[in-house]
Amino acid sequence: MNNQEFDRLLNSIFHDTGDEHSQDAVTRVRARLQAERSDSAIVDRINACVDFRALFASYRNQTLSEARRMLVEDHLHSCVPCRKLYQNSAKIAEFPTTSRKPVVRRAIPWVLAAAAMVILGVAFAPMLDRTFAGSGPRATVASVQGELYRVSNQGATPLVAGAPISEGEEIRTGKNSRAVVRLRDGSTLEMAERSDLRVTERWSGKTVRLDRGAVMVEAAKQRRGRLEISTADCLVSVKGTIFEVTAGTKGSRVSVVEGEVKVDRDGSSDLLHRGDQKTTSPAMAATPVADDVAWSSNAAKYLALLGELSAIQKRIEQLPRPGLRYASKLAGLLPENTVVFGAIPNLGTTLTEATSIFEERVQQNAALHEWWNEKNSRQLRTIVDQVRKFSDYLGDEIVIAVPAGAREPMLIAEARRPGLRAYLETQFAGIAGAPRLIENPQANQPDGGPLVMVHGNLVAVGSHSAALAQVAAAADANSQGPFLATPFWNYISRSYQSGAGWIFAVDVEQFLTKHVPQSSVYGLDNVQYLMIERKQNLGRTENSATLSFSGERHGLASWLAAPGPMGTLDFVSPEASFAGSFVIKNPATLLQEISTSYAPALAEIQQHTGVNLLTGIAANIGGEVTVAVDGPLLPTPSWKVAIEVENPAVLEASIEQAASAAGVQLAHQQVNGSTYSTLTSSKIAYQVNYVFTDGYLLIAPSQALLTAAMQTRSTGLTLERSAAFRAQLPQDGHANFSALLYYNTGVQLGPIVDQLKSSGLMTPDQQKSIAALTANREPGLICAYGEPERIFVASRGGFFGLGLDTLVGLNSKGVAALPQLLPPILSIHASSH
Repeated sequence: MNNQEFDRLLNSIFHDTGDEHSQDAVTRVRARLQAERSDSAIVDRINACVDFRALFASYRNQTLSEARRMLVEDHLHSCVPCRKLYQNSAKIAEFPTTSRKPVVRRAIPWVLAAAAMVILGVAFAPMLDRTFAGSGPRATVASVQGELYRVSNQGATPLVAGAPISEGEEIRTGKNSRAVVRLRDGSTLEMAERSDLRVTERWSGKTVRLDRGAVMVEAAKQRRGRLEISTADCLVSVKGTIFEVTAGTKGSRVSVVEGEVKVDRDGSSDLLHRGDQKTTSPAMAATPVADDVAWSSNAAKYLALLGELSAIQKRIEQLPRPGLRYASKLAGLLPENTVVFGAIPNLGTTLTEATSIFEERVQQNAALHEWWNEKNSRQLRTIVDQVRKFSDYLGDEIVIAVPAGAREPMLIAEARRPGLRAYLETQFAGIAGAPRLIENPQANQPDGGPLVMVHGNLVAVGSHSAALAQVAAAADANSQGPFLATPFWNYISRSYQSGAGWIFAVDVEQFLTKHVPQSSVYGLDNVQYLMIERKQNLGRTENSATLSFSGERHGLASWLAAPGPMGTLDFVSPEASFAGSFVIKNPATLLQEISTSYAPALAEIQQHTGVNLLTGIAANIGGEVTVAVDGPLLPTPSWKVAIEVENPAVLEASIEQAASAAGVQLAHQQVNGSTYSTLTSSKIAYQVNYVFTDGYLLIAPSQALLTAAMQTRSTGLTLERSAAFRAQLPQDGHANFSALLYYNTGVQLGPIVDQLKSSGLMTPDQQKSIAALTANREPGLICAYGEPERIFVASRGGFFGLGLDTLVGLNSKGVAALPQLLPPILSIHASSH
């Protein structure tokens, strides 16, 4: 019996409820099973967190039966909230439970055995899951550099290569040590120094509990279930990929090198792809993925793959894009109540050339060749090929629209060559659940699944025949539809006047009216439209986003002031990896606007600190703030904050008063005419230092960083004067900005690459690929302008994160994501391969 057959057998048993005449038999079986349990507080099956939490006190006192002990341990392995509750509580309150009467029906000869299996299967599913996992070691030590120990109550026992690791055994690396552990399925766990983990295995999957340290995971393809990495505050699960997990005092961090990783924490889930990173605590700053994997002995391999993909992205960005469009032939066909409008150029030619670039580089690089020929990557190539073939039949523009109240978008395009209907019939032939092809939809035609309408030289995809019938009627009449007379289209049409590339527009006002409180405090009561654009103009990529208002911005929406000089940016050096600068509306005025709604909170702050936020803080600072990461990330991140100050003496007094009320120690030191102040707390092993200089307040984790910031300003060797920064400035008529975000991951990658090169362990191909990683990691700059009736954001870099990284992520996610863009044609191919 194979795994699938076994799973089907279990499912059929678990879901069989018997019939009404077998009630006595089922009751006797249930009573006997319950009688055999030592703890009868829960009379029904244990299947929810509340049931397990009721057993925590008995589990801690070691008074549970063996069966219940195993159930609780299994649940603590897989449930992060319950594990945290168990670890942080000295006593767990008993929770009431409810009993449920079984549903029974008419008896048949085998119902007694089925009923028994139902009860056994549901009540003891975790135990069965553990039993069917098999016996023997869960993992084997593949290699050790330094010391690796098996830790138990009897002490620590050294381990060498080849040593077996049993179920739940704790193993730990020593200082300046590394070890590689190989699981039974072929997955490898590379442990960093002073890392501590345990391996448990079930029929449904494997779990690695990482108590502290870091582990680099190369997960083999899982035949069933998932491989999970469990930390104190998150659960990371995969089917097969490469990623790193760090578990520290502040929290956990997950960095993905390849594939797809799911991170569950505090009731929420995040899906990460190549190059993505997630931290579980705001106290943990985000770092380049390359930093997180640099300690690994395979760092050269991982960085080579990242570098090769960066080189490909650079070439793809240089491909000529479709020309700009100065009118839309399709907008007049849309319903009058359209609230979402998207327009993209036909990318068939670009996709063909991009695929050719991939194929060329694959033949030249072994690491990329291995990734390109994986099953998921082959599936991605198949889908991209189908998109390209479909695009050959379409015109220059594809429009996506969502009418008010609709759940699914509608896609409309011109058919520029004959044979589209025959092509679609061929693609849909023999596929269950294929879309219905129609030519003349009727308004009263029943809906049922996706519809593809090929009507004259028009193709439209949607789920409602009435909407498609309106599109067909408008096309037949060759009329300018009512949508062209709406204010929404009047706003969109301005983009076509200057040349349109990618457009995504939303009538935000209609959404906010239903879902957001219309309070003037938030300033959202007069929001109108959101417009996002991307286009190539004179060889430059231009990305922009605009949030427009029907009148002047007010409330919280007005916090971003008009563009102005940024003196706080002078404290940031060209070596910064991140900098964010903001020109804020007068803080005192802004606080006064919102004080009515937040009066209780402001009063509570004043009661606890003795500081009036309006007179003690807001009235004494200017409208300019810069936050930066400027220096090494280890051992302490080199962050700094610069704030414009209008009355240093009053602000200093407010800081001293708040520190005294909070029990924080404040010390002052005179150095070269400057007064350095240090805040320390016995509750938190962390220092904050600050200094007032030239009308600014500087804050950093060390006095040395404050001194370096002041030296940067005095020498004039600042970020805003560097060539890397100025090369990213947008071309427009503004002399200043309201806000900017600058990031340069290459600054952090440089030392890592140099260290790997000097190690002598890199192959020539890896050195070449890693060099491409640093060469193609250009800085990024996003600029914002606060205008009276709109906020405008512009960037020359990736489309707010949409680059090749996103495309590569489609080797797992894209099979589901692409059908959302071109439904339902691609979805058919995704399901048929």
